Amino acid sequence: MEPAVVTRAETATPAKSSNTPKADVDKALYVNKKLETVLDTLAKQNKSIRYINGFRIQIYVGNVRQEADGAKSYIYQAFPDLNPYVSYTQPTYRVKVGDFMYRSDAEQYLDLIREQYASAVILADRVDIKRSLMVNPASDHN
Repeated sequence: MEPAVVTRAETATPAKSSNTPKADVDKALYVNKKLETVLDTLAKQNKSIRYINGFRIQIYVGNVRQEADGAKSYIYQAFPDLNPYVSYTQPTYRVKVGDFMYRSDAEQYLDLIREQYASAVILADRVDIKRSLMVNPASDHN
């Protein structure tokens, strides 16, 4: 007796019909184009932002320009990755250091800077975004 060979009859699946009317497709394309336009506009605006609210360390406040310049020189030598900023509002010189996005980053440097400038304090300030991204962790200076 020979074994019986059983074959299954495959049922043809009907082709999927488009349940979405053409108007809905056009509307979706319009929304996508509108969304892309808005996203492009936001991207351009974000590229134009250079400054954010952040923190700097003020290391010197006084009336003697040579001391302000000395503080600036110290920062250039001891912390080359930090940028010193000297401002003058008659009759006072101020030297601020760094571009920190977060207070915690500034606090790491504060302890190291206080070894030379005991009166150093952290102040809120407008900082340059690109420079703040280039600041290395203070642990690299130990």
